[in-house]
Amino acid sequence: MLQLEGLYKNYGFRKALLPLSLEFEAGQTICVLGPNGAGKSSFLDALLTAPPPESRILLNGTSIDSDEKQRSFYANCGFIGHDPGLYLDLTCAENLKCFYSHFSVSPLRESEIDARLKRAGLLARKDDPARSLSRGMKQRLGLMRSLLHDPDLWLLDEPITGLDLAGQDLLIELLKERNEKGKLSIVITHSDEPFFPVASRYLYLRQGALVADILASRYSESARAKAHSILRGN
Repeated sequence: MLQLEGLYKNYGFRKALLPLSLEFEAGQTICVLGPNGAGKSSFLDALLTAPPPESRILLNGTSIDSDEKQRSFYANCGFIGHDPGLYLDLTCAENLKCFYSHFSVSPLRESEIDARLKRAGLLARKDDPARSLSRGMKQRLGLMRSLLHDPDLWLLDEPITGLDLAGQDLLIELLKERNEKGKLSIVITHSDEPFFPVASRYLYLRQGALVADILASRYSESARAKAHSILRGN
């Protein structure tokens, strides 16, 4: 479970995210929606940086209130954004080995590398440098990279960027598996439709404020239309 108490984000004098107090259960995929500048990426930024003194982040009941706990929290997060976060001069296999070494003293087994790359449709490109991959291939490799350590919390910022339909199917499969394993995923997205098969809850942000919080079981066409109307300021 992830608990947020009064979490906010300022950039200088600009209030990018107004205080949020929310609870997320394990085994959920949370979709965070809103127009450009709504505070969606600032929400992830707030999760990935030390919270201000008057805010609290708790993961599985443990408050992230010390440097040691923050390091443990970040080590238990996976992240992928618009940029898949690869070392372009390393091969696909070397990228996975390198990122895995950040979380384990034991090397990543060759069989595990092959299994991950096969899952991403990249086994034939195993020894090719990442810079030689297409945009969608890089994104698929980034997905595999971000899940190497099986994090309890997976943060995704516009993850379907550059993905074709097969790549989007892979993403949805990964999210489904995490739901089944009791893991939490938070997805920043402009479009909710690709995530209908896996989303547990939809959060709508506008001008840094939470304006709608809808469970998937209540996410009817009318509820969706109303939320979109609020985003437009109607």
